Parts: sequence; structure tokens; C-alpha cells
Amino acid sequence: MKIIITSLILISLTIFLIFKEDPKNDSIALIDAKKEVLVKKLKKKKFVNKLKFSGYTEASRIVIIKSQVEGKIASKTFEKGKFYKAGTQLILIDPEDKVAKLKEMEALLSQRKKEYEVAENLFEKGFRSEVKLSESRTNFESALALYEKSQVELNNTKIYIPFDSIVEDSFVELGDYLKKGDHILKVVDLDPIFITLNVTEKEIKNLKQNQKAIITISGKRYEGFINYISKTADELTRNFKIQIKLKNKDNRIISGLSTEIEVGTKSEEAFFISSSLIALNNQGILGIKILNKEKVNFLPLEILSDSGNGYWVKVKNEFLNNEIFIITQGNEYVIHGEEVNFKIEDDVQ
Repeated sequence: MKIIITSLILISLTIFLIFKEDPKNDSIALIDAKKEVLVKKLKKKKFVNKLKFSGYTEASRIVIIKSQVEGKIASKTFEKGKFYKAGTQLILIDPEDKVAKLKEMEALLSQRKKEYEVAENLFEKGFRSEVKLSESRTNFESALALYEKSQVELNNTKIYIPFDSIVEDSFVELGDYLKKGDHILKVVDLDPIFITLNVTEKEIKNLKQNQKAIITISGKRYEGFINYISKTADELTRNFKIQIKLKNKDNRIISGLSTEIEVGTKSEEAFFISSSLIALNNQGILGIKILNKEKVNFLPLEILSDSGNGYWVKVKNEFLNNEIFIITQGNEYVIHGEEVNFKIEDDVQ
């Protein structure tokens, strides 16, 4: 009987030892149950928000030169498409009749001057009335005006280019007879050249005079400055006209080219993250998952700019420092408030 009782006791002890729970093993099992994620340390960087526009190049000055006198074209010394310095003579209108007219007016002026001098001398001696003296003075001044007018007409037979520019078009040929006001040629000034664009009322508040702009034309980048902002909107589009001034010393940039414009606005501190790391929470809010004291935190964010290979974002958390540990792998399997194991990537952005 004693042997049977002893055997039962041994069997009971064996069963108890087999099924006894070990607290240490429980702790290990709980630790092993935590999910593991990969995190990367991100630091805030200076971000300059850039507004992007499309526009076109435009000559800074376009002038139609017209004839100021009548006459036949005696000389034509320019070619279309060529550049000329200011003051270069391009056209000569036959001055023969203008020279003759000037000589005639010069003789008349000389005569009226002598008549006035005689009348003034006689008036001083009391032999000529003040009325007669006034008539002589009027005749002299009239002759002087006619002489000066004939001088101007003679000078206007020579047509000069008014500023450094390119002859864009010609409306005359050698031997043509011109009347006053007839078009002679068209000149364009491409230095500086203007970039014209239209912006909305939302965009115009971020633009100001002399603000720097980067212009891309046919794959090449140039730097210019805003020199004009319209104060009234277009009645149909409600857009505002903006003009950017760009140096063009060699005249390589021509008028009418399509352009892409970038204008930097305010700068601020922001994080640059990959688009794959942005997630939605249960309320449909955009955000990112970070690690804080071994716990997952979901932080809402504001997207500032899309660069094509990622986003510049501002995280909506006033207690956040200038750096975060963002979950780069495993973020889709963890939720806000969950404790996790983690490994840190070596590189820092």
C-alpha cells in the first residue's frame, strides 16, 4: 500500500513540474512577441518654397521709325536682322530741296535782321514809331523760325537708329518716295529682354518688386528680377501681369520663346521624406509614423512641396524637436501607441 501511495505522489510531482509556469519564460515570450521596425533619423533642413510659372520672352522695346519729311530715299545702309549701335545712320532722304530751302531762309533771315537793326536805330533817334519797330521785330522773329524749321527738315533727311537694337523689318527700298509719317523700319531691343507671365490673385501676394527669379529657356537657366507687377487684373481671366527683367548682352535670347519660371518665396525649417512613408490614419488624416520612447506615434503633417522624388513636409506637433526617428520599414504593420523593437539605419538625412 505504501508503495502505491509513494508512486502516486511521485507521479503528481512530475505532472506539477511539467506544467509549472516560469515567469521568466513568460517575459521572454512577451518580448519576442513585439514587432520589429527599422527607423531612420531625420533632421530639419532649410526649405525655400518655390512658385512655378510658365511665360514667354518679349523684347524690351519695339519701335517703328517713321519719316518726318517728304522726299526720295537716296541712301540705304542697313540690313534686316543686323545689330546697330545707337546713332548709326541707316537712311538718307534726298536733301537737295531741303538745302535750297535752308539757303533761301538764311537769306531772308539776314534781310529781316538788317531791317530790324535799322528800325531799332531809327527808333532810338526818334525817326521811327514803336509800332514800326514792333513790325520789324515780328518779321525778324518769323524769319528766324522759318530758318530753324528748314534746318530741322534738313537734319531729318538723315535717319538714325535711336538706341542699340536690331533691325527687325524694313518697309522701304532705295529710290522710294516717302511722305511724312510713312513707315521706314522696325527696330527691336533685346537687352534687357522681358519675361511676361500671368499669375492668380492667390499667387500675386507672394511676389514683390526686385524679387529674384530663375528662368529656364530651351534647357538653359538664367537669373532675373521682377521689375513690374500689374496693379489691375485682366477683366476676363482675373489674372495679373508680371514682368521679369533679364540681361541679354549677346542678344541670344529672342522674343517669343516659351519659358519656365521659378520664384522663391519664404524659407522655413522642414523635413524631406519619401512619398512611400506617408500614411493615412483611421480618420483619413495624412501623417507619418515615428518612434518615440520605443512607442509608435502617428504625427499629422502638412505637405509644403512635391519635388518629384519626395515631399517637403511640416509636422504638426509643437513639442517636436528638430529631429525625428521615422519608421522606414514595418510602418504598415504597427499602430499608434504600440511598443516595438527597432533598429536604426546608419545614414542620417
